[in-house]
Amino acid sequence: MRSQNPAPFCESRAGEKGAALITAVLLSLLLLAAGGTLILTATMTGLTARDSTAEMQAYYAAEAGIARTLEVLRGNVESSPAGTRASFRNIVCTPDLWTTMSGDFVDVAAGTSRFQVISILDPDNQDSVLACADLSYKPDRVRIQVSGFGPRASKKNMEIIVDRYTLDYAVNAVVTLPNGSGDAMAFALGGSTVTTTSGTDGVGCGGEDEIAAFAVNNNDYNTTNNVIDGCLPDGSNCSGSGPNVTPGDPAVLTGSNTPSFLKSVPIARQFLYGPEGMLNAALNQGRYFSTGTAALNSTAGIGATNPDGVLTFVDGDFVLGPGNPTGQGTLIVTGNLTLDGNFNFNGVIMVLGEGNVIRSGGGSGHINGAIFVAKFARTGLDTDVFQAPTFNTNGGGSATIQYCSNAVDMAKSVGGHAIRGIREF
Repeated sequence: MRSQNPAPFCESRAGEKGAALITAVLLSLLLLAAGGTLILTATMTGLTARDSTAEMQAYYAAEAGIARTLEVLRGNVESSPAGTRASFRNIVCTPDLWTTMSGDFVDVAAGTSRFQVISILDPDNQDSVLACADLSYKPDRVRIQVSGFGPRASKKNMEIIVDRYTLDYAVNAVVTLPNGSGDAMAFALGGSTVTTTSGTDGVGCGGEDEIAAFAVNNNDYNTTNNVIDGCLPDGSNCSGSGPNVTPGDPAVLTGSNTPSFLKSVPIARQFLYGPEGMLNAALNQGRYFSTGTAALNSTAGIGATNPDGVLTFVDGDFVLGPGNPTGQGTLIVTGNLTLDGNFNFNGVIMVLGEGNVIRSGGGSGHINGAIFVAKFARTGLDTDVFQAPTFNTNGGGSATIQYCSNAVDMAKSVGGHAIRGIREF
């Protein structure tokens, strides 16, 4: 038997020389690829974060531009030169009176972000040159487009639609008196030297078309017409010397000419007391009062010194006058309204609840705008109807209730302009 001696270990693995080097190289390549991927990912993440930050700065610059244009519309920014009110007409026709609206670049953060108003127009009448040539032109809404700019040439565009009115309702008569009860309302105007009610737009009020002096339900038409003609409500004892009413015939309330908030009692309740009703609006503005005295003694009073008027909600009775306590805006009274002596008000008066308007005392009173009077309970069934209101302006001296479209416009805007939409484009 032949014996074989095993080869030395080093000789048996002679063919494996360099394997460790190849393994090390392969591992190094894997590590290099992983490291390269990590570096690439980190770089891309950094670039994305930087671009995202730049876009966010541009977005916030556009938002700042929208906010500053709203400040102009709210009258918080003076024109240059001073003295021009930021009405919708002036914003559309002469935007360069306000730096924010002029179309120039405006810095938000110096050197990093800025904005530019690129368009201001009336979406209902886009030919601004032709529209602004008409002195009676009043845009109901405006569309404002703003571009925001950030670092690295980032840019965001935003636009906003703003309505001129906080409240939008039809005013088709100087005095509106709904009554669905079938009972005759208490209606008295006094003689020709006592009360003048005119649906003709007053001097300096806008010059719009004439509206009815009174609007009533069909069942109150004869009563109203008889009183206007100088007779008793039943048509008897006609003196031939009636009050001064223009136009001489009342309008009959229908579904088309009744103000939106007086279409029904449930709608009127929502208008006053609903979640988005006038009571909550007044609370939000600090303009809710449980007594008339509190309203008159408030900082703003009833808007005498405010050129844009104020919202005043009196949850109870209110006496307008004597002593000429001039007020402006929208006055809501849920109790009885007494016109006493010298009284003056520019805007819209809503007597909704007790539905009673009474004049007392002498003097000379003036209301420029419109009045709504409706009688209904604060709570009740959805089938409830308006009850018979009271409108009695007998008394000494004289009184004038005159339609004024400008005063009505002011009254509709007492809560600030309503934003109807905002978007990127």
